[in-house]
Amino acid sequence: MLLVLAILFGVSLAQRPSNASICDYYAESLYGTNSSATQFQLIQSIVALAFGGGSNLTNVSSDITGILNPGTFQGLGVDLQPWFNGAIDSTNLNNQPVGIDWLDDGGLNPLYDYLSGSTSDVVLTNTSNQ
Repeated sequence: MLLVLAILFGVSLAQRPSNASICDYYAESLYGTNSSATQFQLIQSIVALAFGGGSNLTNVSSDITGILNPGTFQGLGVDLQPWFNGAIDSTNLNNQPVGIDWLDDGGLNPLYDYLSGSTSDVVLTNTSNQ
């Protein structure tokens, strides 16, 4: 994973001018203009892809499983979702371990809807923990 990040970082440095930040460059490159709105859209995309993965997208490698999907690391199965969906007592509340469903507003569905273009923003309700 570190190798992939190092390669991506190296490629991003090679492509963008030295006086442009990563956000400035990719907001302009991907969305046609560099503004606070396109930078926000860029960050939403990065976070949604990191958490949701790209398994249901045609233009993203299936190797990007996303933090909330089962995957493998060094040949071992890894599933972090129980740490986020309340299945594991992973939160300290009043000095007691409790399970909290941090994905209460549809889990991965809002992320997938955004990544596929079904919605223009990651849509969460005001009652969400997300």
